[in-house]
Amino acid sequence: MTSSDNRSPLGQHHSASQIQSQAAPAGPDPIPEKTMQWLTRLLLIYFGARLVFLALSISSYVPPDEVTHAGICKVFSKVLLLPDNGPDTWQYGLVTNIPWLYYFAMGKLLLLNFFGLPDLVFLRLLNIPLAFGTAFYALKLCRLVTEDRLTRLLVLVMVTNAAMFSLLSSSVSYDNLANLFAAMAIYYLFAFFRFRSAGLLAASLLCQLGGALTKPTFLPLILVLVAVLVIHELRRPATSILASLKEWLGGSPAKAWGWLFLILVAVLLNLQLYGGNYLRYGSPTPSMSSVLNPEAAMQYRMEARGMIFSQFKEGKLSYMDAVIKAGEITHPGDKADTFRLLMNWQNLQQNPGLWLSPSAYSWLWFKTMTGTILGIKAHLPMLKSPGYLVPVYLVMLLALAGCVLRWRPTPSGWASAGMTVIVLFYAGFLMHEINWDAYQNYGEPGITLYGRYLLPVIVPVYVLGSYYLLQLFRDQRVRLALAAAVALLFISYDFPWFLAHATPEWYSWLPR
Repeated sequence: MTSSDNRSPLGQHHSASQIQSQAAPAGPDPIPEKTMQWLTRLLLIYFGARLVFLALSISSYVPPDEVTHAGICKVFSKVLLLPDNGPDTWQYGLVTNIPWLYYFAMGKLLLLNFFGLPDLVFLRLLNIPLAFGTAFYALKLCRLVTEDRLTRLLVLVMVTNAAMFSLLSSSVSYDNLANLFAAMAIYYLFAFFRFRSAGLLAASLLCQLGGALTKPTFLPLILVLVAVLVIHELRRPATSILASLKEWLGGSPAKAWGWLFLILVAVLLNLQLYGGNYLRYGSPTPSMSSVLNPEAAMQYRMEARGMIFSQFKEGKLSYMDAVIKAGEITHPGDKADTFRLLMNWQNLQQNPGLWLSPSAYSWLWFKTMTGTILGIKAHLPMLKSPGYLVPVYLVMLLALAGCVLRWRPTPSGWASAGMTVIVLFYAGFLMHEINWDAYQNYGEPGITLYGRYLLPVIVPVYVLGSYYLLQLFRDQRVRLALAAAVALLFISYDFPWFLAHATPEWYSWLPR
């Protein structure tokens, strides 16, 4: 990860002149290469130690939906290929008709638990390498923008010291594989723009298809990545991609055709999943109640929450009957959420003026997303008060000022523009099509409003933020002081904050 060679991940060699950054700050790099290597190792060791501690310590009722994810992994471990929905699986929701790649991989790896570890702990430990992979590709993406070591170190600090990312990385969650696929897909796409190797484009497409088989909300990311690819290539000669493909096939035909075969298989698997769902149930991502009967769907805590609320909202259940049904939900977090949704909707019916306008919701969305990336929003929350987020907003404003003042339409500048488009589109899609829609349906501003939903694009956010923050200043001493201050801010807001605020309920080994 810290090597200074300039090889692409598929083995092509590129000279240093091909990866020069935009206007560099005056003076020599304040971080010697050897110091860079040691600091990188130290940050990664610290990251790994924290994740192992959390994996061994956190209660299973804390991480978001971990009980469900772990349960589905166990279901997949008992079959050769894909399982069927049945009474034994209803408590976990659908186990067919869903993106299955994460569950399939974890289910098969679970069979290797010969160490006497609890299955949950073993699965958590298997998720840690996925987080390291995301950090690795964050550094690689950063090097497409700049070779500045200080920027690369700051990116690594930011990626490995965001509280929600740390908790997820040590939990059983398909988000971990989706985040890795997203980081890889974005890196390989922009590496293709830089190095013009069709193998890099093939790698990006395969990662995109793998992400779609991992999590449904990966689909809008694919849409914007393909759009960026098309727009970028329209600026080039019509034969550009074909020339790259011809050169790639001529270099190693067996390897190239192998990649193309994998892409074709991944396309067919996605068509089978999403196309099959649409043909059978009228939606690429059907609800459990659309696939199974209502009695079966009520066995799944999340589906039960939605069904109880919908029946109350439509007048099919009285408030008290809905409360009684909600009390039958076994998961304490979802039971409490259902109670809150019912009370909140009744209050909104009596006080319509409490509905938020789109502008007010947008500001709430921004604050909540920021706070729940640097804080924790799970079945137990650990959020920072608004005052603690002021330094973070200041860092954002400085990075934005750096972008406005320092952006130039150089090759790496166009990479920054492309990454910005990806981030803004994905965030906008998430806010309008998922979060705002859920608010209109449930009347609860915080429902589906989780910072972890932005993690698929957090790598380009950190790369761009770190780069333009440090580009704002030319003096190396100022840049070093600023990077150190931001690094200390992120580090203190993660593990030290967690240790200072975690109550016994957070730990699996302490009495509650």
